[in-house]
Amino acid sequence: MASNQTQPKTVPEGFVPNKALGQNFLASESVIEAILDATQAGGRRMLEIGPGTGALTEGLLQRASFLAAVEKDGRLCEILRERFGAQLTLLHADVLDADIPALMGPKAWHAVGNLPYYATTPIVLRLLSLLPESMTLMVQKEAAERFFAKPKDRVYGPVSVATACLYDAATVLQAPRSCFRPTPEVDSVVVRLVRNDVPMQNGEAFLSFLKQAFSMRRKTLYNNLKQEVRLSETLAALNAPADARAEALPPDALLRIYESLYHG
Repeated sequence: MASNQTQPKTVPEGFVPNKALGQNFLASESVIEAILDATQAGGRRMLEIGPGTGALTEGLLQRASFLAAVEKDGRLCEILRERFGAQLTLLHADVLDADIPALMGPKAWHAVGNLPYYATTPIVLRLLSLLPESMTLMVQKEAAERFFAKPKDRVYGPVSVATACLYDAATVLQAPRSCFRPTPEVDSVVVRLVRNDVPMQNGEAFLSFLKQAFSMRRKTLYNNLKQEVRLSETLAALNAPADARAEALPPDALLRIYESLYHG
């Protein structure tokens, strides 16, 4: 993919990106447009995570019926407020702590973001627990593997299981490191997740169960979930071995175990 290597004009002269926050700003107009197209934001309520200087924000405001953004860096919040004013509902917060349900309200909403490498998995887990209708996420290439991992894969875990159970996932595009300023040491991938029709009453409870099930990967489910007194009979009823490990079970089996334990 050809990319425009010009840094977006919205990056102020003299602005020094914060390495600790993983700030690498999109500088490829073709990638920006591809992400905007992938979001299918037209007429939708959108949440942008880490808008940075607004590379995606401008296009999202033109398309979405409502746009809220969560930005951790106060300096960038000032830039965004100056640039977009009241058009943008901006929350200065860490997305891991932000009250996203209150921000987005009860109506269906969709997420988009260029996620910082240092916090990709926690942010993805938080989003999965909130069950947005879709997610269009730029992540480190290696981190993208988690969305598609299979049982016994090295990176198979809660992200893989929740994605497989609740979403249809696909890779949208590759974004080489040259698409960013400053240039990171890794390449990125844009992944698109669209909510399927599998019912889920409480995404946070399901993700909490998965985190516990995978908390010690080499231990059995019985050891990781030993506080669940009905686990043995649940495994037997589902024809799962008593010494089953989460890392060896397919996503649908883990979903059935969860539903049996908490909604059976």
